[in-house]
Parts: sequence; C-alpha cells; structure tokens
Amino acid sequence: MNLDREKLILEIKEAFKHVKLEEGIGIFEADELDACSSDKKIQKAKIKDRSWWNDWKNIEEKHIAYYSSVMCFMDSKGIKWAIPAYMIYALNNYENGSFSVDTTIYAIERGARGYDELDLFTIEQKKVIAKFLQYMLFVGEDWVDTDFAKRALDKEWSKYL
Repeated sequence: MNLDREKLILEIKEAFKHVKLEEGIGIFEADELDACSSDKKIQKAKIKDRSWWNDWKNIEEKHIAYYSSVMCFMDSKGIKWAIPAYMIYALNNYENGSFSVDTTIYAIERGARGYDELDLFTIEQKKVIAKFLQYMLFVGEDWVDTDFAKRALDKEWSKYL
C-alpha cells in the first residue's frame, strides 16, 4: 500500500501544481479570523501569508499540524490552495493522531468550498480528492474519521472515481 500512497501524493502534486493563493485567505489570516482579531492583525496576517508561502508546496508540516482548523475560516481560493498540502500531510501522518488529518476530511465533506461556497476545482483535482478519501477509508479505520470520509464520498465525491 505504500506505493499507492506515493502514487497518490504524486497525483495530488500534479493536479494542484499551478495553484497559488492569489487573493485567497491563507493560513495566518484564517487563524486571525478564527480569533476574531482586529482588522489590523488580520491585514498583517494576510501580508505574512503572501510573504511566507504563496505556493502551497512551501507550507511546512509543522504549520499544518498546528493550524488544524483554519480551513473553516478560508474562502474557496484559500481552501483550493491549502487542500493539497493538508491532504499530503494526512497521507503521511494519519497514524499519529493529528487533528489536521480529520479536519482535512471535514473540509472535504463540506464540499471543500470556503465560506463563499465557490467550486473552483478542476475535474482532475476532484478526482484526486476522491482518491484521497478512498485511500483514507481503506487505511484509516483505526486512526481517522472514516464515517466522514464515507459521507463525503457518498454525498459528492464518488462520482469522480
């Protein structure tokens, strides 16, 4: 199964290779929104997002582990930018009990759309998200919220398999 995981990671990287944050809500900004921070702090966080990691491939695992609930406060552009990093993190860390693994599944179960409810994914990206859920169902019974992964597949994503 390890080879399948590696293949899936490569598919995620390929499907999302050109995705940038652009004007979407990134990790630091979403965290400040979660904290109901001042407009000044939110703006500083937005600038920090762009200076740290406009490219999702630059998001370090330690940040994904720490900022587990930020996708709840992102717009659709932010989620499209963050979801590949979070899925790869989940594939590599589903056995360690990180809450970021389940929150990735929860974000996908909600349609992987931000508060603006826009569907910005390509068919290729939707297919790889569906494969991610399928993989989590296959390996994650003892470690992840497979009920939500199954619900996400049943609700929306299985048509892309």
